[in-house]
Amino acid sequence: MKLTVYLALLLSTTLLSCSSTKQTTVATSHHDKLIMAVAWYQHSAEMTALYHQGFNIARQRLDQAVDTSQSGRKLAVVVDIDETMLDNSPFETTLINNEDFQKGWYGWTAKASARALPGALEFATYAQSKKVDIFYITNRDDNERTVTLKNLQNQGFPFATEDHLLTKSDLSYTTGNTSSKTGRRARVSESHEIILLIGDNLNDFSEVFEDRSVNNGKDAVLKNQAQFGQKFIVLPNPMYGAWEKPLFNYKDGLSDEEKTLLLKAKLIGE
Repeated sequence: MKLTVYLALLLSTTLLSCSSTKQTTVATSHHDKLIMAVAWYQHSAEMTALYHQGFNIARQRLDQAVDTSQSGRKLAVVVDIDETMLDNSPFETTLINNEDFQKGWYGWTAKASARALPGALEFATYAQSKKVDIFYITNRDDNERTVTLKNLQNQGFPFATEDHLLTKSDLSYTTGNTSSKTGRRARVSESHEIILLIGDNLNDFSEVFEDRSVNNGKDAVLKNQAQFGQKFIVLPNPMYGAWEKPLFNYKDGLSDEEKTLLLKAKLIGE
């Protein structure tokens, strides 16, 4: 009788342990490295402050350029879209939950539901009030033009028109396999004086930042440091960007384990 009771208690304890383990198991994803970055982007007051800071400075620089420009040409501000004017962090959340990147991205942009980032709409509207055009230069695909314009229009952005949106039509690739916007900036310069560029990636500003094979591109930043806060306004994006490529030695198809080893090897300690 005692043995029977003991076995019953042992079986009950084992089942309870298995049930508890099952309940506390958390599904893992190869995009788990994004969790802290997305959490910071979506919830930190610092992120909101940095966007307002960037657009506040942009407004001051715009005023200065309007007052001092002597070219007689139309003035323009060139902006990136993703993580500059529109918030795509909800898509990054789907990646953490194992969404396929390419399929998931097109599904996300098709919704045209990305929200304006802090200060972005107010700045664009202010530029319009000063008779300064906004040109949106993005590396979204050409087949995303319609939904991208719809998203910008839904959020109330001015100049959300075909002639002020430049997608990948003029895309070219440069050293380090980064997507160049040089040709599209040149196209805007044919009709306008570009007084300001705003983006979350150095490639949004100039081709001199496209090659990051030397010191992760920091040397190019130092050579052009006077431009930041003047003509170049950088906004924060810890989730993705061209800054990742040199960390992975410009190699595609790396496993999560290989990426982790490379990142750990490049961390700077004391």
